[in-house]
Amino acid sequence: MSREETQKQVAEWIDTDAIADAILDALEEEEIEVTADNAQKVWLDVLYTELPNALERSVDALAEKGEILYV
Repeated sequence: MSREETQKQVAEWIDTDAIADAILDALEEEEIEVTADNAQKVWLDVLYTELPNALERSVDALAEKGEILYV
């Protein structure tokens, strides 16, 4: 399967409603106004500052456990 086909397949099962709900919950928990603008700022911050490192740690941990394989 090509990278493009795999990307489409992965994008289909990413649950954007769950992501949006988690962001709004986090805003409410911190007593921050729940707006689309605030949610967007939070999501973009996560994407740029935390997601790359979190993905790398997860890939490494799963590979070490043998749950995913190196090529």
